[in-house]
Amino acid sequence: MISRFNALLSAVLVVGCTGTSPEPEGTTDDTLPDNTDGVVFGQAPAAVGGIPSVVMLSPVSEGDNGAPVFDSDPVIDQFGLVFSPNILLIGVGQTVTFTNSESLAHNVNLQHIETDAVVLDVDTDPTESAQYTFHESGGYDVRCNMHPGMTAFVFTSPTPYVVFANLDGEFTLSGVPPGSYTLTVWSTDAALGGERTVEVGGGRTELDAGPVS
Repeated sequence: MISRFNALLSAVLVVGCTGTSPEPEGTTDDTLPDNTDGVVFGQAPAAVGGIPSVVMLSPVSEGDNGAPVFDSDPVIDQFGLVFSPNILLIGVGQTVTFTNSESLAHNVNLQHIETDAVVLDVDTDPTESAQYTFHESGGYDVRCNMHPGMTAFVFTSPTPYVVFANLDGEFTLSGVPPGSYTLTVWSTDAALGGERTVEVGGGRTELDAGPVS
């Protein structure tokens, strides 16, 4: 449904504890002590309509959800008839500023994908900006009503241990402390998502994040 991301995922701006792709086969290192933050990698569902799957790990024990944290003050600019970045990963409760750096008037239409609710619809004239605080997790479709070709995607995560998979579904997530986690897979195709409990150790942990229930 949003195939415009196919050519642009190489320029993803990801905020939080993330990786971009699994390391090559044969480079595993299982010699790290058990209390060392680990690297989680594996296979998730492939992108649907150009929108990547999201892999999240939420600590089962409260109090374990500390560092790493998301970067502060995320910004999506409107320039050259595109949103930049056109894909963004943030945490629940963060505020995104939508700026307009060119001489054309634009619009920010923000729709929560799961509920179809339009949560923001505001014009942004040159040099003006708009802000929205994302209190609800999930995926958000971003459009400019004045220029239909301008689109973006924002995902809001309740946990800092989160990453976009690549278009083929491969993912790597670094800096995950050993322990029990709820693995949640999000996809625009709800049938491909789900969650289950997994164990993460020190060193490298491979997970099959395909359709789970």
